Amino acid sequence: MRDAQDAFKFLFTGDHEVILHAALKKLHLSPLHADYDDYLQESRLLFLKVYQRFPDDPLEKPHQFLAYAQQKIYWTILDRLRKERRQNQYRADGDHAALLAELPNTGDLQRDLEVRLYQARLLRLIREEGTLGEWTYLNGTLVNHLTAAEIARRCQVSRQTVLRWRKTLVNRLRRQNFWPDWN
Repeated sequence: MRDAQDAFKFLFTGDHEVILHAALKKLHLSPLHADYDDYLQESRLLFLKVYQRFPDDPLEKPHQFLAYAQQKIYWTILDRLRKERRQNQYRADGDHAALLAELPNTGDLQRDLEVRLYQARLLRLIREEGTLGEWTYLNGTLVNHLTAAEIARRCQVSRQTVLRWRKTLVNRLRRQNFWPDWN
C-alpha cells in the first residue's frame, strides 16, 4: 500500500487538485454551494484511497491516474448525493403535527384493514381470471376512483361499454360468491 504522504504530495504538486474541483463542477456543486468545502475535503480523502488502490504507479502514469481518480471521485460523490436526496425526499416539510391532523380519522382500523385486503384479493382475482374490460372498470373505480363516464373518456369507449364491463364483473363475482360479509 502506498504512503498517504506521497498521495497528498502528488495531489498538491502542480495543478493536480484541479481534478477535484472539476469532479465537483461536473456534479453541479459550485464554490457558492453551502456544503462545497465539505465535498472538497471529502474528495481529497477519496483521492488518497484512489491513489493507494491504483493498480499501476501513479508517478509513472500521471495522466491515466488523474483521469481515473477524477472519475472515481465523481462516481463516489454522485452516489452519496443520490443517497442524501433519497433520504431527504421522504421527509415532509412543515409541521408534522399539522400534517397528521389533516389525515382523516377513520376510527375503525380493523374494518379499514379488512376492506383493503378485500380490495387486494378482488384486484388479484380479476387480474388473473377476468377480462380486460372488467379489469379496466375495477381498476378505474376501485383504485383511481373514477366514474363510468371518466373511465369511458380515458379508454375512448362509450359509457355503455363501461357499464357492460361492470355488469360482467358483477355477474362473475356472483358466480364465484365473492361478496364481502360486512355488517
